Amino acid sequence: MKFANLLVYGIEGIPISKTEAARRAGYSDAANEGSKMTNPNKYPLVCAYISNLRDEVREKYGISFEGHLEELARIRDQGKKNSRNLASAATTEIARGKVAGYYIDQKVVRHGKIDDMNLDQLYDRMRTIKEKNERLLKAKEFLANSSSESDSNSKEQTVEKLPSPKNTSDSDSTS
Repeated sequence: MKFANLLVYGIEGIPISKTEAARRAGYSDAANEGSKMTNPNKYPLVCAYISNLRDEVREKYGISFEGHLEELARIRDQGKKNSRNLASAATTEIARGKVAGYYIDQKVVRHGKIDDMNLDQLYDRMRTIKEKNERLLKAKEFLANSSSESDSNSKEQTVEKLPSPKNTSDSDSTS
């Protein structure tokens, strides 16, 4: 819970990395734990909780993707028109976008192109993506349902309700 709060809210409103959030939450191997905790196949409830926190931030501050893009466009247009330095305004808007979760710092090593895949490989890849998202959505739904129920369920019961991750050889995995 502390890791998720630090990741979403940062320190004094300043966004921090997964590694820094894990370090401040008390994990000894912060670099690995930060990455693992945001992997929906390994920790779907943590990912769903982070998603819920980001939804709350967006709702609280009236941040929407469309509004965010409009504000960035307004800053750009004002900078073009007035030839003024609006770097601080742009930086502030980008920081709002980071808090809302619109910017994700990640590196993906890609092997091959979609054009190199045959039809069966494409369907397998789409199925894998769908399975990953279904697990995250189920976890998010579970969190929503469990918040309305009593907290008398044990951790073991919680784990039993979620399907176990399928072993896939996903080259796009972040862990």
